[in-house]
Amino acid sequence: MSEAKQIFLHIGHYKTGTSAIQDFLSGNAHRLREYGFLYPACARPRNNPTNHGHLSLSLARAHGFRPPPWYREEMSADAAFADLDETLAGAPEDRVILSSEEFVQLAMRKDPDAAVQDLKHRLAAHRVTVVFFIREPLSLLKSWFNEVNKGPVPTKTFPVFFMNLNEVFLSQQRIWAVYARHFGTENVRLVTYKNVGSAHLAEFLSVVGCAMPPPEQADLVQQAQPEETLELTRLSKERPGTLDDHTVTAIGDVARFHRRAARIGSAYDQVAQHADEPRPSQLTAEAVIDHYARLLRPLQQTETLNQKEAENLRDLALKAEDVDIGLARALMQAAQVIRPDGKLINRKVAEYLDKLS
Repeated sequence: MSEAKQIFLHIGHYKTGTSAIQDFLSGNAHRLREYGFLYPACARPRNNPTNHGHLSLSLARAHGFRPPPWYREEMSADAAFADLDETLAGAPEDRVILSSEEFVQLAMRKDPDAAVQDLKHRLAAHRVTVVFFIREPLSLLKSWFNEVNKGPVPTKTFPVFFMNLNEVFLSQQRIWAVYARHFGTENVRLVTYKNVGSAHLAEFLSVVGCAMPPPEQADLVQQAQPEETLELTRLSKERPGTLDDHTVTAIGDVARFHRRAARIGSAYDQVAQHADEPRPSQLTAEAVIDHYARLLRPLQQTETLNQKEAENLRDLALKAEDVDIGLARALMQAAQVIRPDGKLINRKVAEYLDKLS
């Protein structure tokens, strides 16, 4: 058993500049030691060697998580944490940074308390401060949709993607709550994601109390796809099923769609009030559809718009009239993007805008 260290456990969230932080820390591990901080070389997966994914993914897998395709190593949690203990035992630094956004997966398991308690038990010999960056959920949703669609398999439409995404992932409330419950609220540093580049790295170093100066300039590690071509790129990929499966928005009950967005936004606002700079959620059902319309608009210059989707969005808008007139407006205007000369669509858009004004 190693001597007690002060561990800063950076758990993510996804799409909060974690790759930039990990790239910086791993590339400057030798300089960090000059400032009394260890960024261990152990527990790093072969396919993602800048972070400590062996710790998070081996433990998440033990609690029912299916690791991402890039992680094909069969290291057990016992072996991963044994390597960590051996490394810490031989390190003179008393402050340690561990980083992996996959640690949030522990809080999204069927029994999140058991998973996070397991992590706490494995780090029990040390003083642990959890560092958790949160991101406003509409911004997180857009960024995650962009990221997932970099892969070879296309997703469903943006609103369906929203309906299928784990609520905990977007609201982030349960992630914070379960870590706060097991490590102590006072030991969870909650930071609103608000910076990029060098400013983001400087903020992280400040949060963990490291005096090492950040670089004067830092490039983005992960570039987003251009919004103007995102939908066209999504539809150009080989896909199972028919075109309708990937172009017609099957969200079911619009009232359920509306409630889901409101519920996620409310849960995020609860956790955001504990952050260094609280920022309210911008996620609404109306905002989801408005972003979808923006993704569709560049397709007007192509022949890829599906007229069935115009009819579908029109019908959903009519059903939304008794739920939320703003949502009805957004749905009808999305239909208008596809069918700009639709008489009923245009009449209804004018009617909704008049009511909202």
